[in-house]
Amino acid sequence: MTVLQSLFLGLLQGFTEFLPISSSGHLLLAEKLFDIEAGLFFDVMLHLGTLAAVIISLRHSLWQTIRHPIASKKLVYLVVASVPTFAIALVVKLFVPESFMAVLLPVGFALTMVLIVLSDKLSKPRLRLEEAGWLPVIITGVTQGVAVFPGLSRSGSTISTMKLFGMNSSDAAEFSFLLSIPVILASAAVEGYEALTTPMTIPSWYCIVIGIVAAFVSGLVSVYMVMRAVKTKSWIWFAVYLIIPFVVSLIIL
Repeated sequence: MTVLQSLFLGLLQGFTEFLPISSSGHLLLAEKLFDIEAGLFFDVMLHLGTLAAVIISLRHSLWQTIRHPIASKKLVYLVVASVPTFAIALVVKLFVPESFMAVLLPVGFALTMVLIVLSDKLSKPRLRLEEAGWLPVIITGVTQGVAVFPGLSRSGSTISTMKLFGMNSSDAAEFSFLLSIPVILASAAVEGYEALTTPMTIPSWYCIVIGIVAAFVSGLVSVYMVMRAVKTKSWIWFAVYLIIPFVVSLIIL
């Protein structure tokens, strides 16, 4: 792996992790289009970069949630939503072959577009997170679990789901990003174990550092962009953009 490839993949991972356009789908397309073999260990390192980005971006909300776990429902909601996510992800990991996952890439992009358009046109955001109730939280966790399939954006799916249940956009985005923390941690742990127990070529240390820093910086920008978009702009432009990777995935896969 070259320095430019590690920089490119790091920037791509960071930007697409939190924008509603699917990081897994974009990385899969990039590796096929440019014939890049990043390796599992490198993917784990990029995940740690984006994890640091979301923790830094939401440090105040995260700290308040940890400090007041009883007074705020947020921590309980995060735990409840994570249960179906991990259950579905485990089933997919154990029983769905990787080759089948790649075939579903165009379907994932298409579903993301549909969810974004529906949430943009049909949602009536009026509720705060604390007023949402258990059903939206559980369904959001299920949606996040299904988003393990490439092309189906995790952030796009979870934010759109909560908006359709009437949650205001800012709370939906913040909860989605907080919900990504246990998911990224679990993903890094599983992929890290696989990387340590499977013979593989590990990129040079400086490529790894460049990838992590790039993923961290672009992840910070991505979180900021989404938080601004949900407050001031229509989501529909993300759906319009997804036409491009959808068409590309149909051609190359």
